[in-house]
Amino acid sequence: MKMEPYYEKLDFDEDPFSTNPKRFLDCLIRLNDVSDEMFYRIESGNMLVIAGNPGSGRTSLLMKAAKKFGGKKKVIYVDSLKVDKNLNISNLLFDRFGLLGRILKKKPKNMILLLDNVNNLTRVNNDRIKYYFDQDYFKSIIFTCEKYSQVKFSDSLKDRIGKRVVNVPDLDEQDAVELIRSRIGNSDLLTDELIKFLFNQSGCNPKKMLENSAMIAERIAKSSRTRIKYIDIKRILGGKNE
Repeated sequence: MKMEPYYEKLDFDEDPFSTNPKRFLDCLIRLNDVSDEMFYRIESGNMLVIAGNPGSGRTSLLMKAAKKFGGKKKVIYVDSLKVDKNLNISNLLFDRFGLLGRILKKKPKNMILLLDNVNNLTRVNNDRIKYYFDQDYFKSIIFTCEKYSQVKFSDSLKDRIGKRVVNVPDLDEQDAVELIRSRIGNSDLLTDELIKFLFNQSGCNPKKMLENSAMIAERIAKSSRTRIKYIDIKRILGGKNE
């Protein structure tokens, strides 16, 4: 017998604390300006770097771009942390035409490349990215990282990027309340003060706050309760950062 998901026990149709970057794209907090800049740079055919702390919404921004521009298979998304350091740009392009593309070595043009977590670009990566951009295989390229200064961009790639670097703003307590409210509405599962407390207990990391919220909500749902209390947060998170 399939168990009822914890969130249905709390009267939600879907997991309100999901950290899947493809979900809740209309509920991104304080990211409208960054999103608008990203869309503009894609449409105008530029490179752009989006920098921000872990859990700040960088990947969600790329998913938003993929959703907006993903028609006709024009978008390639790559999480650089999940591939070999020598990222094979050629294969990414060949793959857009499937098996035939790989056999015929056929590459599409005017693609949009979304490169997530580009912390350790190699010299080969830099050279290939610049070459395929200059040859119009890529119309635009969006990079994400924690800090622009820490990415191993070559001087020539930095020239292509220019000053097109935007920083994702860190959220404060009130932003955290807005984020959770955008997910749970007026539910009394969490009070605003508890959301602020949970945000601080999560190291002011929005993604960690959502993960902790899900963990705590699941625990109380098992005991047939519908409200989270201070004691729940303290007991489950160990009272950190008090």
